Amino acid sequence: MRLKISFYSEKKIIVPFGFTTYIQALIYSFLDRISSDWLHDSGFEYEKRRFKLFSYSSFLEHPEFLKDQKEFRFPNQVSFILTSPVDWVIEQVARNIVISEKIRIGKNNAIVSGVEIIPSEKVEATKIRINAVSPIEVHSTFKNEDGVKKTCYYSPTQKEFSQMINQNLRKKWTSFYKDDCPYNIKIEPVRFKFCKKQIRRFKETIIEGFTGHYYIEGEPDFLEFGISTGLGSRNSGGFGMVEVV
Repeated sequence: MRLKISFYSEKKIIVPFGFTTYIQALIYSFLDRISSDWLHDSGFEYEKRRFKLFSYSSFLEHPEFLKDQKEFRFPNQVSFILTSPVDWVIEQVARNIVISEKIRIGKNNAIVSGVEIIPSEKVEATKIRINAVSPIEVHSTFKNEDGVKKTCYYSPTQKEFSQMINQNLRKKWTSFYKDDCPYNIKIEPVRFKFCKKQIRRFKETIIEGFTGHYYIEGEPDFLEFGISTGLGSRNSGGFGMVEVV
């Protein structure tokens, strides 16, 4: 299930580079306190991994980039989409955001101007085309010969891109359903030249991901799950949200 949430401010909304942390904070703030604490601190467990099982877009409106200030200036009205296979996440956010009054987006005062529930995408085919609304990110972390920690980000042209998305989604499925995942997924770009590399900062980390159109192949139930929870890593940081084309 998905929510499209819109906000209105009397002034232009100005946010810094890495502002998706503000969107994440809003989502947690609109959950009930016990649920928010559990999801943030524990979440859905798979061995040593903990998944939040939600993802979200950046603001959908096009901003002006203020180069000197390293800030984005959005129009007075902004919106974003939240997606999750966890019904109570969507239900709590929808309920609590409707009764909210003024909110803060960074240093901006705003009010909620709209909440739209978007039904889950029904997938019937075993191969579909998707658009990455927010960058899909997959990576490996290792230490080099000097013992320095390094992160390697994979592009859609590398086999690890599809392999790691598949492994990651299987773990999410098991963490949610508490059962071994019987499915696999394959993903490939429709045309790599249209896959745009995105560099984003989340908190203090610089992260690489790719937007663009992709073909994904697998069992319909597994594809639906991937669409609702997000593909790749760091979904709760605003990465890997996709939509059916």
